[in-house]
Amino acid sequence: MTNDRIKVELEDLSEVKKRLDITISADVVAELVKDAYKDVRANASIAGFRKGSVPLNIIKTRFADHVHDEVVKKLIEQAYPHALQQKELSPIDAPNIDLKGVKFDEGKEFSFSAVVEVTPNVEISGYRGMELTRKDIEVTDKDVEEALDNLREHKAQFKEVKRAAKDGDLVVVDFEGFMDGKPIKHGKSENYPIVIGEKSLLPGFDEALKGASKDDEKETDIKFPENYSEEALRGKTGTFKIKVKSVRVKTVPKIDDEGFLKAVECKTAPELKERMAAELKSVKEAQDKERLKNEILDKLISSQSFAVPEAMVNRYLSATLSNILSSMKQGGGNIEDRGLSPDDLKAKYRKVAERQVREDILLDSISLQEKLEITDEEVNAAVKQLAESRGVTFEALMSRIHQENAMDVVKDGIKHEKVFDIILAESKSAK
Repeated sequence: MTNDRIKVELEDLSEVKKRLDITISADVVAELVKDAYKDVRANASIAGFRKGSVPLNIIKTRFADHVHDEVVKKLIEQAYPHALQQKELSPIDAPNIDLKGVKFDEGKEFSFSAVVEVTPNVEISGYRGMELTRKDIEVTDKDVEEALDNLREHKAQFKEVKRAAKDGDLVVVDFEGFMDGKPIKHGKSENYPIVIGEKSLLPGFDEALKGASKDDEKETDIKFPENYSEEALRGKTGTFKIKVKSVRVKTVPKIDDEGFLKAVECKTAPELKERMAAELKSVKEAQDKERLKNEILDKLISSQSFAVPEAMVNRYLSATLSNILSSMKQGGGNIEDRGLSPDDLKAKYRKVAERQVREDILLDSISLQEKLEITDEEVNAAVKQLAESRGVTFEALMSRIHQENAMDVVKDGIKHEKVFDIILAESKSAK
């Protein structure tokens, strides 16, 4: 469709919302109408006529509405992309088409409007040489000792003992909760491990197991906290029937224990301490980089004022809510159990979604200004690192990325990290 056969006018409704008023010449309309009737006539089956020989006036009488609908559809399909190209627009979502309430006329030009949202054009300056709060990264002997203690605790073994349970023991139980004689929803479990003193379940539950031995059966009343996840149970007291399956004592290995060192793939305790110190420094540096990245984003957002496209906000909001609902479902719960509705969740996380959109627009804008490019090697390295962190193979994750058409997400993440690296490399230490 050439420019002399289509007229496009652009109106700025806002910084991110544009309206295209599109008019297609009558000769284009006539050509499509003629072709549409020709196709219908070739395939129409009407009693008394051979296929392809039905008079055009009869075709028009019977199929005019169908032809008009098809022609309108084709006109929009052909003209809309042309209008975008002519006005150099890249919409972020499907258009809102308005036919303006005008009845289609085979002999006249056809007009419609399309309202689209676009990413705002943001020109950013001052990000090079940004003042940031720098902190010295230090790993102390105390940090190393605490990390080693945590590692030893993680490698601890629980061995069954024939005695009453006490603080620090792991007790394996079957239990079921009742309220007013009726079973509590999600209040039943088998072979549930509880470490006495860790208070990982309801307040007072592990205390009730002190002094219990294998095969003991007991009942205990437990009061649900006022902030309990299920609103109907808050502040109420339930009765729990408990059967002790086993009592196990925790054995924590010493740092120079041969089996422990072998399990952590070190030959000596000093070697392990040295490795732990290096890992802690790496972790602290990564944590500090995340802090600095948030500081960068805060400064960029506070220095730039621009509108955010509603479609992008809704996209992020939808993804966030989907993840939340999925996590709840996996845990056996739902939002109703927490006294919430979908609208409550949308209201709660809307500002989070808006913030995420602003961050992406700013980072994308700097990426464009810096003309950043991503190589296949960088993509492969990023996917490999992500696969290792998730405990899956590189091939499996790459396959999933392609299946979900998420390669742009991966590349954007790499570009954003490059933007942070540029800003960090040229930043100044705030006084």
